[in-house]
Amino acid sequence: MPRTDGTIQATGTESIRQAVTSADSPPPSAAERDAWSVTTIRKGDTLSGILAREGQNGGEISRVMASIPEARVFRRLYPGQTLRLRAETGQPWQELIYENGPTEAFHLVRQGNRFELTREIRRFDTRTTHVAGAIESSLFEDGQNAGLSDALIMKLAEIFGWDIDFALGLRRGDRFAVIYEEKYWRGQKVGDGDILAAEFINQGRVFRAIAYRDNDGHATYYTPEGMSVRRSFLRTPVAFSRITSRFSRSRFHPVLKKWRAHHGVDYGAPTGTPVHATASGRILSLGQYGGYGKRIVIRHNATFSTVYAHLSRYNTKLRAGSFVEQGQTIGYVGSTGLATGPHLHYEFRVNGVHRNPLTFRFPGATPIAREQREDFARMAKTWSERLDIVGRNAQIASGN
Repeated sequence: MPRTDGTIQATGTESIRQAVTSADSPPPSAAERDAWSVTTIRKGDTLSGILAREGQNGGEISRVMASIPEARVFRRLYPGQTLRLRAETGQPWQELIYENGPTEAFHLVRQGNRFELTREIRRFDTRTTHVAGAIESSLFEDGQNAGLSDALIMKLAEIFGWDIDFALGLRRGDRFAVIYEEKYWRGQKVGDGDILAAEFINQGRVFRAIAYRDNDGHATYYTPEGMSVRRSFLRTPVAFSRITSRFSRSRFHPVLKKWRAHHGVDYGAPTGTPVHATASGRILSLGQYGGYGKRIVIRHNATFSTVYAHLSRYNTKLRAGSFVEQGQTIGYVGSTGLATGPHLHYEFRVNGVHRNPLTFRFPGATPIAREQREDFARMAKTWSERLDIVGRNAQIASGN
């Protein structure tokens, strides 16, 4: 049983304990491990059903959930999460651990004819590591080959998405280097943390980003000179897509079979690919609109607005009038309306006039707060030196 410390708060004949467990707590013994079974939760699974599959009394858990209010967490099991059960052969189960995230687990222990519930908050051992690679085919594929997780690749694209067009602007031979955190629990890696510093060399231009954490631990990214990497608008609303049709005053429409202006950019991507708001703003309209199919219009301020068309579906939480943050998923790629295949039609309007989002010069970046500049400058110098070493070693290893 994991070593925990904390205070006990009784709730009737049952109890819940808030506990903090350190990453350096001793791992379970071999005998303890042998008594445990591990289940990855599938769609439609219930706790009583899982217990029944393990040869246990599935109905007993209903009484536990009714008597311990906090045990309602066991009613919300999500696919992909882990459930661990300890039971001796032929005996009722003794312990149940529901890992509903990398930092939190709920631990239910049988104590005679009653149960004790512990909410375990894990403090991980955080380590710093790095990877570097070159573009041969795509950021996604080459990032994976370098050792980056899908989540880190997406984060890297988000960080540099204001300066680099990942749908159009990548070239073979572009290079990247990433310094990031890994989280360990009892000697085993359980997940990735923040990117601490990153470099992307795109068509000979060097872009760098350094993380600076606020008091809540949230990381914001700046250039080594202290300018935010964020811009007022993202370059592309769909990650890792391809441009299938550009902004044009005259284009042959594949469905209408006639020449007409194309006031946006089309991004080809599989149906269901997330579509992101390129800037914060309020949804002006959301619904079916003629040849646009399912369409969303966002008003960002008195000057700028954007259009997202041919969607397969919307983010169900959004309505006309909803406020959306930059980068938030607002819908999903589809082929509704006058479309020959799945793609996103994206329009960028300035004072109501269509402009080419691929060539428009967006407003510049803002600097880090004055009171943080000195601290950030020291940090940026350290991480920039580390990036120099990582990049240089990667080039030596590749023979370049």
